[in-house]
Amino acid sequence: MNHDTHVCIIGAGLSGLALANGLRAKGCAVTLLEARDRPGGRVLSQDGFDLGPSWIWPHNRRMLALLDQLGLRSFAQYTQGRLVFEDATGAIRRDLDFATMGGALRVGGGLAQVTGALADKLGDALRLSCPVQQISEDAHGVTVTLRNQSLRASQVVLALPPRLAAGLGLTMPDIPTWMAGQAKLVATYPTPFWRAQGFNGDAISHLGPLAEIHDASPVDGREGALFGFARPGAARAEGFRDAAIAQLARLFGPEAAQPTRVMLKDWSTDSATATPADLVPPAGHPHYRPIAPTRRVIFAGTEAAPQDGGFLEGALCAADAALGALERILHPI
Repeated sequence: MNHDTHVCIIGAGLSGLALANGLRAKGCAVTLLEARDRPGGRVLSQDGFDLGPSWIWPHNRRMLALLDQLGLRSFAQYTQGRLVFEDATGAIRRDLDFATMGGALRVGGGLAQVTGALADKLGDALRLSCPVQQISEDAHGVTVTLRNQSLRASQVVLALPPRLAAGLGLTMPDIPTWMAGQAKLVATYPTPFWRAQGFNGDAISHLGPLAEIHDASPVDGREGALFGFARPGAARAEGFRDAAIAQLARLFGPEAAQPTRVMLKDWSTDSATATPADLVPPAGHPHYRPIAPTRRVIFAGTEAAPQDGGFLEGALCAADAALGALERILHPI
């Protein structure tokens, strides 16, 4: 039976993009479908500032190798100085010589430099604004139903959160989507003024509305930036932005009350990431593990990673695992 593509990958996040490039390098016909109008999935940068994940770690060998391959550079998260701590009563300490993300690395220009470079290599194999409505498997292949058309593939890879895959007519385990219930706010300033005051930009707050804050300034410090993760559900409340900026001023002083830009991404309201079940984030890091494939459907994405599930490294680990599985199924490609 004829197929429109050999392998159809659903989801152009980091895992789907890496897998598509790996398959094409082996001569396999690939179609990568993405519901959003941009590639990257939960990797999102605006004006060079990350509104999704920010960090790579020195032991993330796949991510570091990918940066080298793409000619991108990493730099160390700023950690010099003191942390600010706010308890639930609003009492503030500014004498804690501690950095919560010591050893973490960031990508110059934002992590979307990575996903953008991978997307550029795919040309018209990547199709944006193509939400999949259903997939159905039979003895000869898989039918992927889109809004106005369908396509046939020999194999399908679901490189998206399992809870989203469950909406495609599949029976899936209920696996929490990592960071789907989170919201991230970035405030920029003419300079990283807190550094001159002896602070590293880290803050922990039990009052909120931001629970955790970090320095998000560019590597050259040409401007300053602070980013914060909102307490669960806080970003959906009226007046959240103003309350968050007021909190930054409370923690870092009056200069923080006058940001040049404020950027916000509430992932819990993004239907291409979160389901209603994701509105309440998991209490801890879930135990992610591979999802058993069917005859023609394989799972990728960081929630299905053999290792480092939930992280960027996990997304690449899942892509590697899916590539190996497809090589065994389709060999020779």
